Amino acid sequence: MLRIATILISCSVALLIAIGMVMLASTSFWVASPENPLSLFNKQVGILTAALASGFLLMLLPPSQIRALAMPLFILGLLCLIACYIPGIRVNRGGAFRWIDLPLLPQFQPSEIGKITTLIGLAAFFASHTAEIGRFFRGFVLPSLIVCVPVMLIFFEEDMDTALALGFVCMLTMWCIGTKTRFIIPSAMIAICAVTFLISLSLNRMRRINSFTQLENFTTSDKKIQDVNRQQWHALLGYGTGGLHGEGLGNSRQKHGFLAEAHTDFILPVVGEELGLKCTLGVLFCYVGLGLGGLIVAMHAKQVFERTLATGLTLIILVPAMINIAVTTGSCPNAGLPLPFISYGGTNLMFSIWSIALLLGINRQNIIQQAKTGEAFIPTPMPMKL
Repeated sequence: MLRIATILISCSVALLIAIGMVMLASTSFWVASPENPLSLFNKQVGILTAALASGFLLMLLPPSQIRALAMPLFILGLLCLIACYIPGIRVNRGGAFRWIDLPLLPQFQPSEIGKITTLIGLAAFFASHTAEIGRFFRGFVLPSLIVCVPVMLIFFEEDMDTALALGFVCMLTMWCIGTKTRFIIPSAMIAICAVTFLISLSLNRMRRINSFTQLENFTTSDKKIQDVNRQQWHALLGYGTGGLHGEGLGNSRQKHGFLAEAHTDFILPVVGEELGLKCTLGVLFCYVGLGLGGLIVAMHAKQVFERTLATGLTLIILVPAMINIAVTTGSCPNAGLPLPFISYGGTNLMFSIWSIALLLGINRQNIIQQAKTGEAFIPTPMPMKL
């Protein structure tokens, strides 16, 4: 079963990366410079190579060593997030300071680092307080505070979508590990009310909500609502035009200026238009395979740290993917989350591969322990509690 998990995860990720690179070569022509139309593709290939090489080394690292480094890694993640508030280091892109520029390093998004380091910190905390996971203070309040710090730092970077996704992943991970449902549900309701209030204070975010509720309204006088509506309508047109078999690789019409961000957040409609419903469903099945593999790894992990981290790493890939797919199909308001392994973006690709490397490293440790004992692991059911 453990080797099946390795195959499921590895094959799913390999297929997603392959589709992503092919589609990036197709979509990046429109946005790259005319002198070098493959510039974005070549850059992504370089990042992919570095990510795979470093990810392989990360996979060989025993989970016990990662746990020993949990506190320094968590602090490093917080420092990177704080850097987004420091003039001279932070970089303004699209009116938001989500990037930083450090000497000797390329520009990157600290929120991607923060996602992994937060999960490592959460896993280390639960591993140190295993007997108290079901209690209110040490099993819910303290881990919630650990999560809240990076989530709030990301939120006030004007990256609400990533913050909400990370908060949801951490809360779901806590529930899977054994935090009681009666603690989580009231807190989730309070968080929803608080987020709703904060959204109501932002004109841009309210426009996203209004555009979603008025998706078929083409007569609104608000140009920004029209733009968001047009974006999601062109995404739906891409899916519909492709049909079952697609228009053929490179033959998308929507990527030629009609569909903004066709190489990043809205790359899946171009997949549907060029390669058809068959390939779109293939992408969905790859994420399902990745999720099943991650679930097997988590259920076979003997240590609380490994089980918590495996659960969180699986969810931190699947939740943004689900949100991205929901946005491009008009099922939820527009959100700025890329499609893991497929959308263009070096930081997201790098840390997504590192997440999978850590997950495979945990499974590798499971296989080593199984070989030493000579006994088959009995899957550990997720201890959800009321």
